[in-house]
Amino acid sequence: SLQLLDSLLQENYDFQYSASTMISLRNISSMAVIKYGIARDELPLPLIKELQHMEGLVKSNLTGEFNFNGVSYFSKLKIDWEPGEWRFTILNQQPVQIRAGGRQCLGMAGGELFLFENREISIDDYKIDLEERNITFYGMCSSVKNSEGRKFKSTISFTKFHTMEAMKINSEVVGDNEKVKFKERIYSKAGYVWITLNLGEESDSDSSVDYGSD
Repeated sequence: SLQLLDSLLQENYDFQYSASTMISLRNISSMAVIKYGIARDELPLPLIKELQHMEGLVKSNLTGEFNFNGVSYFSKLKIDWEPGEWRFTILNQQPVQIRAGGRQCLGMAGGELFLFENREISIDDYKIDLEERNITFYGMCSSVKNSEGRKFKSTISFTKFHTMEAMKINSEVVGDNEKVKFKERIYSKAGYVWITLNLGEESDSDSSVDYGSD
């Protein structure tokens, strides 16, 4: 475990967490353990306590159950976190699980989760920003015009306004000439009244990034 942690600390971490303007070695180490689900048996007790604190922050700030109420469409999304794994459950469907450390092929279920229906999504990495309360996923989106797929990024952000809470998914695919196509959906947290929206669909006619079966 300690050897794996040492090798991970040599990388350029995407996690962002700070109690001040600089990220301490302890915070970086803690984020590495959380992200990759490293065993903690050999870790020092102070670091284990730091891990428990950070995991509590992740669960309290970046998880929950959310509703989307469209004009003709209703859905629920549950976001769970366990050390090393995100779990997304859409209403009446099997969970979509994402772990760090390698490409995760999510298939059509990933396309539905990240708002690009009828496309297959693969996730290569993600970063957590506790300060900004968001998770950003990086990967590829399938394309009938490009056999290698197209670059994909999705940010799931959480916000609170007075007593109301909401979650937003903003997904982007980079097409020809670096043209970006986006999809965005705003959910309300279960038990709260909030405006829910779908954005970005008006750009579906842009042929530089394809989403149909043409």
